[in-house]
Amino acid sequence: MPSLRSDKISDLLRKEISLIINKETKDPRLQKLNITAVKVSDDIGTATVFYTMIGESIEKEKSSIDNKVLKKFSGMVRSKLSKTMQIRRVPVIQFRFDESIEYSDNIENLLRNL
Repeated sequence: MPSLRSDKISDLLRKEISLIINKETKDPRLQKLNITAVKVSDDIGTATVFYTMIGESIEKEKSSIDNKVLKKFSGMVRSKLSKTMQIRRVPVIQFRFDESIEYSDNIENLLRNL
C-alpha cells in the first residue's frame, strides 16, 4: 500500500516536471510531452513518470521518444528538481510511455463490436 508521503511527492513531482517542460525545455520533441501520472516507490528512491505526446498518436510505436533523449532529459529534470523541491533526496526519474490510453481505447472498440 503506497504511503501518504509518496502520494504527495508524486503529485508535487508531476506539477514540477510539467512546469520544467513548459518553461525551461528548448527541445521541440520534449515540449510535446504531456505528463499523465507519476508513481513514486515507497522509499522515494525512484519515480516513474508516465507521458503521452500532445498532438501525436496514442500508439507507443508511433509517438514515443528515443530512450537516450529521455535518459539525458531525466538527469536534467532531476538536477532542476533538486534546486526547487524541499526534500532530502530527489528520486531517480524514469520516463515511460503511458499505454493506458491505448489500452482503454482497445477495450472501448471491443465493447462497441459486441
